[in-house]
Amino acid sequence: MSSRRWHNGPMRLLAPLWSRATYRGWVWIILGGALMMPFMMVGAVLYNWSDPSGGFDGILSPLVYLGVLPLVAAASLLLPDRDVERTAARRLLGAEFASPTDDDTWNSRWRTGCWFTLHAAVGGLLSGLTLALVPFAVYLFYNGALLTVGVLDDAPPLYSGGLVEWGLVTGPLFLAGLIGAIALATAGMRALAPGLLGQGAADRLAASRAEAARLAARNRIARELHDSVGHALSVVVIQSEAAARVITADPDFAAQAMSAVGETARGALAELDAVIGALREDRDRSRGPQRDLADLETLAAESGATVELHVTGDRDALGRIASRETYRIVQEALTNVIRHADEPRADVTVHIGEREATITVTSPAARRPRGRAGGRGLIGMAERAAVLGGTAEAAWTAGAWTVRATVPTDTRKAEDDRSAAHRPDR
Repeated sequence: MSSRRWHNGPMRLLAPLWSRATYRGWVWIILGGALMMPFMMVGAVLYNWSDPSGGFDGILSPLVYLGVLPLVAAASLLLPDRDVERTAARRLLGAEFASPTDDDTWNSRWRTGCWFTLHAAVGGLLSGLTLALVPFAVYLFYNGALLTVGVLDDAPPLYSGGLVEWGLVTGPLFLAGLIGAIALATAGMRALAPGLLGQGAADRLAASRAEAARLAARNRIARELHDSVGHALSVVVIQSEAAARVITADPDFAAQAMSAVGETARGALAELDAVIGALREDRDRSRGPQRDLADLETLAAESGATVELHVTGDRDALGRIASRETYRIVQEALTNVIRHADEPRADVTVHIGEREATITVTSPAARRPRGRAGGRGLIGMAERAAVLGGTAEAAWTAGAWTVRATVPTDTRKAEDDRSAAHRPDR
């Protein structure tokens, strides 16, 4: 076990020497050196202007290298290099990140500017080392080999010393050290790439908000399907069972019940088509209007329960969305009556006042129902009312199960704003 660890340790250290990622990163380093070169030339000109006798020393001076970095940083904010830098980081460094949604924001500009400055600085430094160390390592290895086999009696005059005498070892060591430095630099830049080239906090917040909106839309669609299709299926079951019981004794009633079944099923199909149509990418086709307070009488007649409906107040006082949500609340309450009440009978009262509309649905219940307080239908009613700033609750008292909900009447402005936000551009 210990020998295997000893073997794997050195192999892991030597892996960058033959890794393709190292040499792709080396290309990225050389590109950084190419980016740095014009700035170094400007710095060298200024250096020679201050010291005419310097010759080419300016291009190699560390002070010039450090002095041009602010110029590189300033230029990075103006250059249209973002897409190029991201492509190079992905292809050559193997970095993985998502591009910002808006590339013209100050946050995106300064982060990309930091990346460009680091690319040029690291590339300029390691490209210079590449130009110096690769020929030097070859020189050491070549002359060290000649000295070892006896072709040369003494070290060459260009450079002499122990490095040349041990050139067969020092040459590869210099080259391996350079490759190791390249591997470390590219690994560090690969780790920085998502933070500097990828999405920032604002982009992640926008993506989080978009995801929350998408999930809210999915939940609303699920609630729409539960309310409409669930109610329709409950009505179909009740009406078809009633028709089956009296089809011989009262054919007219059976025919009426089956007619209601067909009408309810067609309505549910239309609702399902509308919801599915909302999910399609092609939303240009028109969709039929959704039911609202004007359809309460039809709902009561086709619900499959004996309904006493009382609507007071001005129905036009409610906006489109509030009217539709009120209809849905009554529909879900009647669905619960059909499924859970001791008798399929309910008293429905809708009172539209100056400030709010009050919905009350009462059905017989000899004992407190179990498991209904947390049902999906009641949760759906509460969510529908809460969206408009209202409330919904259910309680058992004195042998009756009562659902009470309120919807503010002053919601038309908010509803118009929501409708305008979802209206397609023409």
